[in-house]
Formats: sequence, structure tokens, C-alpha cells
Amino acid sequence: MRLLVFTLLLGLALGQTYRAVPGADTGRPGLDRSYALAYPAENPRAVLLLVPGLLGGSTNFALLAEHLRREAPWLEVWAWERRANGLEDRRGFRAEDPLAYYQTLPEPDLAPLRDFGLDVHLLDLDQAVAEARKRAPVVLAGHSLGASLAALYAWAHGEKLRGLVLLDGTLGLISLPREAFLQGQDTPLGRLPGLEDLLAGRASPVFQLPGLGPKELALAEAEAYLAAKRPEELVPLGPHRATREAKALLRVDDHYSLFPPFSVSVGRAFAREGLSLWGLLQGRLVLTVRGPRLGPIAWRDTGEATDPRAFLRAFARAETGFSEWYFPYRLLLEVGGYPHVRPDLGPRPLPYPVLALGAGRGLVREPKDFRLGELFPGTPGWVEILPGLTHLDLLTEREGRTARAIRGYLERLLDPGTPGPARPP
Repeated sequence: MRLLVFTLLLGLALGQTYRAVPGADTGRPGLDRSYALAYPAENPRAVLLLVPGLLGGSTNFALLAEHLRREAPWLEVWAWERRANGLEDRRGFRAEDPLAYYQTLPEPDLAPLRDFGLDVHLLDLDQAVAEARKRAPVVLAGHSLGASLAALYAWAHGEKLRGLVLLDGTLGLISLPREAFLQGQDTPLGRLPGLEDLLAGRASPVFQLPGLGPKELALAEAEAYLAAKRPEELVPLGPHRATREAKALLRVDDHYSLFPPFSVSVGRAFAREGLSLWGLLQGRLVLTVRGPRLGPIAWRDTGEATDPRAFLRAFARAETGFSEWYFPYRLLLEVGGYPHVRPDLGPRPLPYPVLALGAGRGLVREPKDFRLGELFPGTPGWVEILPGLTHLDLLTEREGRTARAIRGYLERLLDPGTPGPARPP
């Protein structure tokens, strides 16, 4: 019996658990919860609660969590996931052919997303912090848009936290004046609806771009899921043949992706290449694959920041994945227009230092752009830009630079006598 108990405890310590967390009461019991992919530690000294960015799911943080477990075994990591994950039909990942399953993705009832804005998500996050605090003091860390949400939470409830980490994001990167927030505005990508259109039903409650809708995100996860299992299997790619690995990674690699914030540097296709017209229209040099060289189109690990096969292994799981298929458009609007929604929130000092990590090829490339002194006046700030990384590489890079920076910050938080460089915000 003791051996059985020890084995169970060891499995808990080394494994991950996916759990539901009570959320704000909106009168929808099936959706009034958020989720956490937890990496437990025995007697943790702290819990790092990670908040994903726009369209991000909890496995955005899987590779970072693995590095952190090696770097800081005393740390428990929770990768948080917003309530819209409850709308995802993930049964396809238990089917024999996930790709065939998601070729027809029935649309769930999306009407509740019109009510899921900033207030609801801050309440959900507060409940997640409360659950995590039962384990140990909580350090909140947000990536991209998740950094904006984490900063707003710190304004509202900073005393409940032990620390705050901003990962290539900060409050104010998206800023909507009141008229644009309410009535919308024109952008190079088309009309951006405002809150009035959304609430009147004239705009979709789901944020999506061409090629980045719920079905496309589900299929991308399915392709990566299969590529992790059978990377060398040959599949059609237009009129050509490619390995599953190459087909999946062409969607996300920084050489080929039309969406820089959602790309990683994972290598290069072994193929004949050309330039993308859509990329040129964006003012960017984006490559396309024109055909094979000496056989099927394959993938090469060229030693760039993110390991391609490790990335694929972390991409999708049966319960959760890399993407949030049904990201509430209202949340994006209200984070960008937070002064019009929560005028009670504003800059405040925090009783602990803030760590800000930027990516050299990401969204925040200069220390001053985090604006820590403006957001958290009188609060010490440790700022570092990790060169060569894309916005997502910061979470997936193979060397563990992000994990070591976070570990150093946590050690200085928990033991203030630990030396470390403090950089001006």
C-alpha cells in the first residue's frame, strides 16, 4: 500500500493535470468556469499562474513549463485557460482521424460570448488566483494580450499576488479611443466593429482573421497532433507530397507565416521556394513552397530558437491545445478600451518588483516600451529583452532562457538577499 501511495504521489508530482476552476456566475453553469493545465510540485514555494494571449490556449506554455520544472522543482506551474475553452469540441483528438473529424466543425451557440468581456474574465482570473493560493503564494505571468489582462488584474487585486511577470506584452499596446471602441473603425485588414455592433448582433462574437477562424485553428491543432505521432508520413500538400511534419510546421514557421505574432522559428522546409503575394501586400518578405526538390517536401531542423519536434509534441492534447478557437471579440475590445469599461482601475504601486521579458523579434523590443514606471509608479522593475526570439519563441525556445530569467526573478522575490541585476523600467 505504501508503494502504491508513493507511486501515485510521484505520478502527481511528475505529471500534469487539467482541471476546471470555478468562474464568475453569469447564469450559464456549463460555461461559468475557467481551466488550468497544472504542473504540480510537492510542497511548492510559489505557484506561477500563466495567462495566454490572443487566440492562445494553455499548451502555449507546455515547453516553458517543462523548462521551469527542471530549473525550479519547487515551483508549481498553472497554465490558465479562459472560459471559452468550454465551447470547444475536442472529441476529435480521441477519434481515429482528427483531421477528418474537424473538416466539419459544427458551430456551437456563440451568443454567450457577447457577454464575456473584461469584467467576466477578471472575475474568472480572481477565482483562479484564489484556487492557486491554496497551494502557495501566486506570481501572475501574462503573455501578449494576457500581459494586459495580468496588468489590469494587478491594478485591481495586486495585494493578492506575490509577483507579476509581463511576457512580450504590456497594457496599452492596443488602445482604442472611445468613439472607435463604441462605433468601430477602419483598419488595413477591414472594418473593426465596435461594442455597439457587437451587442446589437451585427458583428461576430468571435475574433477571427482570414485563415485564423475556429475551424482553421482546430485543423491546425489536428495536423500538429498527427505530425507529432507520425512526422515522416507522406500526405498531400497542394499538387505535391510532403511529410506530416513539414505540412504542420509550414503553418507556423516565421519564414512562411502571414501572421508574425503567431509564428515561431522552427527551421526550414526542404523545397523550392518563392515569395508570397499576400506577404508583399503586407510589406513583408514571406516565403511560399513552390514544390519539392529531390522528393517529398520535408522539414529541416536548422538549429533555430524552437525545436520543431518538441513544439509539435506540445501543440495539442485531448483536453486542451495551443489555441483558443472561440476567443471572445468583446474581451479584445474591452482590453483595448479598458478606460471606458473600468474607469476605476488605474496605475498603482505594487508591493513587489515586476519582471518584464521582451522578445527581440516580438511585440516589445525595447525596455522602455513596457512603460513599467507609468503603469506601476514607484515599483522596481527588472526588464530584459531576449534577442533573436519571435513573440511565441519566448514561450517555446529550446535553450531555457525564458525559464532561467523567470527562475532568477522568483528566487529574488522569495529570497530578497539573492543578488540580481535591477534594470530601470
